[in-house]
Amino acid sequence: MRAERFLRWWLIALNLGLIGAGALLAGLGSPRALFLIVLVPIAFAPFSYARARLHHGLAQAVGGGRAWLIAALGMLLDAVMVAQLLNARAADAPAWLNGSVIGWIGPVWFSAHALLFFGYLLAGAGRALRVVLRRALARSPRAAQPAAARRALGRREFLQQAGIVGAAAPFAISLSGVSLSYDFRVDEHEIELPHWPRSLDGLRVAHLSDIHVGGGMNHQRLHRVAELTIKARPDLVLHSGDFLTHRSGDFDAPLYEALARLHPPYGQWACLGNHDFDDPDRLARRLRDAGVTLLRDGVATVAVGGQALEIAGFDFLFARGERGQRYRQILSAWSPRRAPRLLLNHDPSAFADLPDDCADLVLSGHTHGGHIGIQLGPEHAVTVIGLAGIPDQGVFRRGDLRLFVTRCVGFYGYPIRVGIPPEIALLVLRAPRSAPA
Repeated sequence: MRAERFLRWWLIALNLGLIGAGALLAGLGSPRALFLIVLVPIAFAPFSYARARLHHGLAQAVGGGRAWLIAALGMLLDAVMVAQLLNARAADAPAWLNGSVIGWIGPVWFSAHALLFFGYLLAGAGRALRVVLRRALARSPRAAQPAAARRALGRREFLQQAGIVGAAAPFAISLSGVSLSYDFRVDEHEIELPHWPRSLDGLRVAHLSDIHVGGGMNHQRLHRVAELTIKARPDLVLHSGDFLTHRSGDFDAPLYEALARLHPPYGQWACLGNHDFDDPDRLARRLRDAGVTLLRDGVATVAVGGQALEIAGFDFLFARGERGQRYRQILSAWSPRRAPRLLLNHDPSAFADLPDDCADLVLSGHTHGGHIGIQLGPEHAVTVIGLAGIPDQGVFRRGDLRLFVTRCVGFYGYPIRVGIPPEIALLVLRAPRSAPA
């Protein structure tokens, strides 16, 4: 019991320390202040609840000095996780924090407890429902009380032991995401577009998104992504944003080295994602030097075998309620559309706000394929985000307008990928079969 009380005080101090760090950063004028302060109630308080519940179950099972050993080990992992969080944007962060093994401690430790937290919520809801049903169906509670008490005691002991075994499942799931997160693959998707011309039938587009250079997305892995993209033989490469990870310093140099290796016949084009606004002008310059043209609410025209093709890109809009109006304003400022158009827009949830005639195909990322779920094939999955009604991956339709959402290349922060692999999407664009030659 002393170990449990000590752990509770440790977790309280952890949460208060993060709030204090946020207050200190606010006094220094840092934009990360609000992030740290908001992080406590929405992330670290649930994490702490799951930590305390898990330790309570383990302490009851092992008892004595082993409970102190478990508490000490857990606090060490907590400290590593918080150190990784606080140094996430530092240019001079200790190298060992992002090592090949230690670098995964924070993501796995946090994501496992996040899964535990939701598991505890579901279990609590199930127990509450069972109590309500038992009370509603009970006929003679007094006569059944001794036997029921014995059954409840035996069931409680069984559930306690099963709960300890079941608590290992979130850690196993999180650890499985370590290898999955960088299991890069090229998935080919044929997309028929209602008004796509025969002259562009079979156009091969490599769609990359959410690379999130930094941390685990290092030089070696970025060059692996470039190598796979080159082997896919795309006609052009389109990036739908989130190149960065909100870090400082020259951490992003490997990104531009990798992108400079790509030389598709019709160039590389990109838009900005929500993580790309620390210094967008610098990012635009570095991308341009690497051969990538950044489209900031702009449109460009390229000639593909004599056929004009428009490529457009929107900046990420943080004000969701203004998206429809803002998109109409941008489109009205462009020249009248005279060619097929591909539109880059980072957030797929904005698909509903786009004008009907804005493009033939919209390309988005942002949702990382749903992040957590079961991948049933290259184009089908069951994900938490998808069940919530948000476009997670694959092709979506609205009239003659089409949206493709990639599973993305990298991931950002916590939790790591669970069940959803990354993707280098190769899109083969097809004219309708009934289209005239």
